[in-house]
Amino acid sequence: MRFRPITTTGAAESTPDSGRRTGRLHSRSAIGFLLVAGAALVAAFEVAPRVLLRPSFGAYSDAKLHDALGRAVVEYWQSGSRTLPAHLTSLVGYWFQWHAVKVVNSALLAIVLALLTTALWQKYLHGRRWYAAVATAATVSTVFVIWVLSVNIQVTALPLIPLLGVLPGRTADGKLAQVVSEMREGLTNAASPHAGSPALTMLLGEVERYYWVMAAIYATLMVAAGLASAHFWKRRITSDTRATRVRFMHSTLGVITALTAGLALFMTVASVFNALEPATSLVGIIGAS
Repeated sequence: MRFRPITTTGAAESTPDSGRRTGRLHSRSAIGFLLVAGAALVAAFEVAPRVLLRPSFGAYSDAKLHDALGRAVVEYWQSGSRTLPAHLTSLVGYWFQWHAVKVVNSALLAIVLALLTTALWQKYLHGRRWYAAVATAATVSTVFVIWVLSVNIQVTALPLIPLLGVLPGRTADGKLAQVVSEMREGLTNAASPHAGSPALTMLLGEVERYYWVMAAIYATLMVAAGLASAHFWKRRITSDTRATRVRFMHSTLGVITALTAGLALFMTVASVFNALEPATSLVGIIGAS
């Protein structure tokens, strides 16, 4: 196998050792396999939870889930207890397992896309310039999937509050609208007879924990993306100025990870504010339904 040296036209520098390490990864067969694996995982993102959970929970359509959740929330509110009724507990378990399956799927997809991104950047360094566009797209896709993974981890950690976000506007008997109205009143009016409801007290605690978990996850992403960005910019500065493709690759990766760190910082701050104002956050959650 022969390798071309770096030139001012942008061909990447390679050594026999580096070629052996990356040759297989950026081969057409390897890239093809990664594309097929990625497509299969994307297709399974919604299908896998339905298939895996059907034996335990039956076939939940969106309409059936929404209706069951509405009736379970009405039952919980009318019980006057902090303890979730069996029906709502079952739905929370379903939501937990649904997103746990998605955590596994998203993690595998993130790994596949990270390998594909590495392969495409290597292809760009050793081949045609247009590979830069697909490598950049793969990089953005990897970041997006990591974001999806983080969201599913949040939901798996505390599924009740995200589940309330899919409450229907009303149930067939009209009771849910009244319950949601009473909940809002208890959250916004300290003099309301519903303000000290055991159900609201429990839900407010769950909201607070949920947003603290979210803040911790986004803070971790922010630090990781910030360190990655610093690494890429350092590599760009110290790379051979004649290696135009290498410098472009590091610049692109540096910009993408810096933007990711900035977005994660914003989400961290927003999560902290939501955790400090659980009543306002809960009004927003049930009000969005």
